[in-house]
Amino acid sequence: MAKKRIKIKYTNLFILIVIVYISVQIIIWAIGYFTKTKVLENECISLKIKETGLVVMEEYLIKSNEEGTVSYNVCSGEKIQKDKSILTVNQLNQNDEISSQIKSLQDDIKKLEQEKNSVNSNIILNKKEQLKILESKRNNYFIDYKSPISGIVSFKYDDNYDKLDRQKEDIDEDIIDSIENNFVDIKSEKHKVKSSDILLRIINPNEVYVYIFTDKNVLKNNQDVNIVINEQEISGKVYNIYKKNGKNAAIIKIMEQNMSIYDTRIKEFDIIYKKIEGFKIPIESIVEENNILGVYVINEETKMPEFVSLNKNFYKDEKYLYVDYNRIKDEKNLNLYDRILLYPNFINKNIKVSR
Repeated sequence: MAKKRIKIKYTNLFILIVIVYISVQIIIWAIGYFTKTKVLENECISLKIKETGLVVMEEYLIKSNEEGTVSYNVCSGEKIQKDKSILTVNQLNQNDEISSQIKSLQDDIKKLEQEKNSVNSNIILNKKEQLKILESKRNNYFIDYKSPISGIVSFKYDDNYDKLDRQKEDIDEDIIDSIENNFVDIKSEKHKVKSSDILLRIINPNEVYVYIFTDKNVLKNNQDVNIVINEQEISGKVYNIYKKNGKNAAIIKIMEQNMSIYDTRIKEFDIIYKKIEGFKIPIESIVEENNILGVYVINEETKMPEFVSLNKNFYKDEKYLYVDYNRIKDEKNLNLYDRILLYPNFINKNIKVSR
């Protein structure tokens, strides 16, 4: 009877062991099956930083010297030459009647000249003399304004001009903190103005800069960058980098015409400092072994994860590591279409991954 009880116990123990073994295998299979992986694909990646930038430019505010009615000869965004007539101010509308008389005389002269009659010669000469007198008289009331520089026309201005009129390297974070976007629209159609009213702004597109202050060391002198504004990329070049109050200050020169940036004073910009073709690896997939950063790649023959080093051919931000494919393709470590563990841990690094 005792032997029978021992035999039953051993049988139960064997069954228990088998159940435990099967359960463990099922658990291991389930972990391997449901382990998340990511397939590495070659992507076009823009490496960027996000910083608040201050736009500083060579700009001229055209102010009225008299009271009257302004009329414009230019449009917003138009590129103009130096000394081009940009607007006129009619002093209190006193030349309207004279202008009408001038137009009538010009029409008469044109008509007489088309007739080609010698009898009309003296009449034409007299009318031309009258025209000169009227034009001279009109000039007493009709003020013509010309552009002081070659540049771009803007019908917006702000009151930060005096704050930013200084040496380039004198600008610091305190100035940026004190600046706001407060651009005012100027009416582009004919309207009345008072003395000292701002009539127009002219920007020199060759002297437009964006100032940023950053803790990151990704920019260097003469580096080509792109600045994103309103989902547009504007090409720029790092003009200078200097230290200001313990921070890295970077001056980026804008290299192409863009009205959005001319009519912006301060904004959070995406600054693209490099473009690569490569792999975008989530930070959660990165592990460190023996002070070396890498990922676990699934061996497609054994289905077992294997540690692969990234060496130093990567860039990093808060969410991803970006691996430059053109720099690693000859190393034969990390390859196109490799599957990597998305969330490696002490269990899934040591079991087969079937998905």
